[in-house]
Amino acid sequence: MKPLRRHLLHEAGALGLLAALPPAWSQSAGCSPAPQCRRECGPTARATEGPFYVSNVAAGVDINVARAPGQPMRIAGTVYAEDGVTPVPRARVEIWHCDAQGDYHPSGNGDIARYRRGEINLRGTATTDDAGRFAFTSIVPGHYGNRRRHLHWKVEAPGHRPLTTQSYWLDERGTARERADLFADPRVEACRWVAFRDEQGTAVGVFDVVLAKA
Repeated sequence: MKPLRRHLLHEAGALGLLAALPPAWSQSAGCSPAPQCRRECGPTARATEGPFYVSNVAAGVDINVARAPGQPMRIAGTVYAEDGVTPVPRARVEIWHCDAQGDYHPSGNGDIARYRRGEINLRGTATTDDAGRFAFTSIVPGHYGNRRRHLHWKVEAPGHRPLTTQSYWLDERGTARERADLFADPRVEACRWVAFRDEQGTAVGVFDVVLAKA
């Protein structure tokens, strides 16, 4: 392993996560897992940031630092360039979501310096490795109001347009929950529906991101 890659993964706490990734980590030109057909989707579509974005959150891939109750979750993926094939190393990937009861921590926005350490949970950032990969562990979020179950993302990399988006649970596609939530994100392409599976009590999913050129 190259020294830079080892440093990035160690700094993010991701060495153990990458060793335990599901088979979908293998690079493929097809859909892995279905329905994440990144070549057909094109660059990942944007979605609203929402009212609870907190900037300058510290690096960390185990984002449930307060040990909030809930089903364990592991979400992993790869950041790709616009061709959907070329991985983007050293991209900054940021994630945040609500807890199992639908509450955000904190329930506000702005710079992290505004909040006490104990108010921050279920938020983190990671840097992709040389193969463009990232991984986070957390808990499955609940439903915030009438919204679909979702994860928030911000992804930035030199030479690419910054992306703010959301991903969703595939098992809620086509349900009344989706129909009630169309005001927030009306046209969700296939790549943003994540097919989570149960792995010894942990919900495991893969979310690949395709960035547009700057």
